[in-house]
Amino acid sequence: MKLKESFVDSASYVYFIQGKHDALVFLTEKALSSGVDSYYLRVRMGVSYFTKNEFYLAVIHLRKALAFYPSDMYTKEFLFYAYLYLENFEEAKLIVNKMPTSYQSAYQKLIKGQYSFVVESGYQTTSYSNQQDSAVFLTKDDSDTSLHGNGIYAESDRMKSLQYVQVGMGYPISRRVKGYSGISYVRNNREAHIYTRENLVKDTSHIYTLTQYQVYSGLTITMPKQVNLLVGGQYMYYTQNKLFANYDTITWKYRYHDSTSTRNNFVSNFSLTKSFQKLIPMVSVGINSIDGVTIMQYSTQVTYLPFGNFNTSITGGFTLSKDNYASRKVFFGKLAGKITSNWWYDAYFYAGNLKNLTEGNGYVVYNISDKITMKTGLNTTYYFSEKMSLGFRYDLLKRESSYDRYYSTFNATKAKVYSDKYVNNSFILSLLWKF
Repeated sequence: MKLKESFVDSASYVYFIQGKHDALVFLTEKALSSGVDSYYLRVRMGVSYFTKNEFYLAVIHLRKALAFYPSDMYTKEFLFYAYLYLENFEEAKLIVNKMPTSYQSAYQKLIKGQYSFVVESGYQTTSYSNQQDSAVFLTKDDSDTSLHGNGIYAESDRMKSLQYVQVGMGYPISRRVKGYSGISYVRNNREAHIYTRENLVKDTSHIYTLTQYQVYSGLTITMPKQVNLLVGGQYMYYTQNKLFANYDTITWKYRYHDSTSTRNNFVSNFSLTKSFQKLIPMVSVGINSIDGVTIMQYSTQVTYLPFGNFNTSITGGFTLSKDNYASRKVFFGKLAGKITSNWWYDAYFYAGNLKNLTEGNGYVVYNISDKITMKTGLNTTYYFSEKMSLGFRYDLLKRESSYDRYYSTFNATKAKVYSDKYVNNSFILSLLWKF
């Protein structure tokens, strides 16, 4: 049955005056599907969604209302606040510029600070299920009958702890472009073991540090029709001084020496998002050079806003990375939302091979050599005010490192690579100040 415009107008007015927003939304959707559209219908629909805190949907209908009546101040006010609550300050400014000059100063003061300062620091602990000693490394491998006899040489490299600190700043570049830049320092404390069976079993243990310095820069470009382009890049430089051993075929003994190595790594990422009412899809591509290997990364995700705002959001996604040696898949999901007006959370889970994965537009890079097979965590943020917030994040990561055992000095086939599984507990604090 096709609805009449006169009926829709009167019924929507009654629902709007009585505050029956759900009934108004239902009526309007049927009216629009019947080809009935007008300024009053759109503005009532937009205000109803605004009242329900469904700001994405409110924006769609309020913009339609302005197309009917471009000079209407009532619609501009609601549209301004909808953009403000979505923190889309660029569009909010555009609405202010379309208001009468006498109103502009008051509304411009409501827009939050466009500059932000961030300091973040974290610490990771490590938990292994086994101890490493000569019995682990050099005894006979009963599970592999091709390896006869006891081992003569073994080498491992284990993480002990990790410290991290970052300082960054967000800043406007133009009306539609906002930037973020930061520097960070990562200290990966590790322990290397080399076991040899010469006259006696010898364990050469070596504590060393892999130190990494990072510089990140990213842009968020707000485009028409709720489209955002994100561009990010990071440069990473690390240095380490590690223990190595070489076999001397003359003396039939191992010679131990320290060796310092450095590496320059780069990552870049390009992401595109677009809002479709309650859905926000994203696609991204990354081009990374990590430890001399070029890696292509392709990601896609969809965020669903069941109530039309970020009070509750559900995100799912998939990432594929490929290089000349391997391809890696990662699946992830996230549930986020509001606990109280000041306290927000997001809980997440990753499954797959996260080695060398980048996320957050290249902001986070998992380039430690140890493989990550699972990550889950919880991040909470408490807002003291509109200008200051404190965040706490806990991550649980399952990792794998490898160690080598050799059973023959002269036969390379008499060797085997073993997996050493362990767990990281990561704790990160962050402070954000807008000004």
